[in-house]
Amino acid sequence: MAAAFTITEYELMFRQHYRFLCLVAFRIVRDQAAAEDIVQDFYLRLWQRRMEVGEINAFQAYATRAVKNGAISFLRKQQTLSDEALSAIPDDANPLEEKELFISSASMTAKVMEVVEQLPAERKKIFLLHVMDRLSYTQIAEQNNISVNTVKTQMKKAYAFVRERVSDDALGLILLAIWLR
Repeated sequence: MAAAFTITEYELMFRQHYRFLCLVAFRIVRDQAAAEDIVQDFYLRLWQRRMEVGEINAFQAYATRAVKNGAISFLRKQQTLSDEALSAIPDDANPLEEKELFISSASMTAKVMEVVEQLPAERKKIFLLHVMDRLSYTQIAEQNNISVNTVKTQMKKAYAFVRERVSDDALGLILLAIWLR
């Protein structure tokens, strides 16, 4: 049986990945408080199961998958609750179209996040600092001890990569445009 990770390793995993995992969850559930709850639940379960889990070689991939699953479960629970509320809506309304669009939007957002996950590590870091943290190219350059031109080049390559991979889906392009606003 593999040894459980230490509290120091756990704290390091938390500090390094918490914000990113909240973004992953938020992109699916579109609710900041719910996203934070999902990630906190993941870390709580991780600590409770540390003896079973042992060493995790690819923590970010493992955690991302677990958080995505948690977010999808959250949406399913919300859908069940809204299905019960749907029975109270008059017959002439068409709530199914709205629900289908919401679910389609959530799955497309997850697809965009999966594409972002495929970026090389440094490019992904720069991309997320700009898109999620809203840092300027200059701030990113200063924070990472790189030139502004390097940031520009990495951003150009990241945008091209993401656009190329979601271009086959019109909804994906719309969500990408909204996401990158």
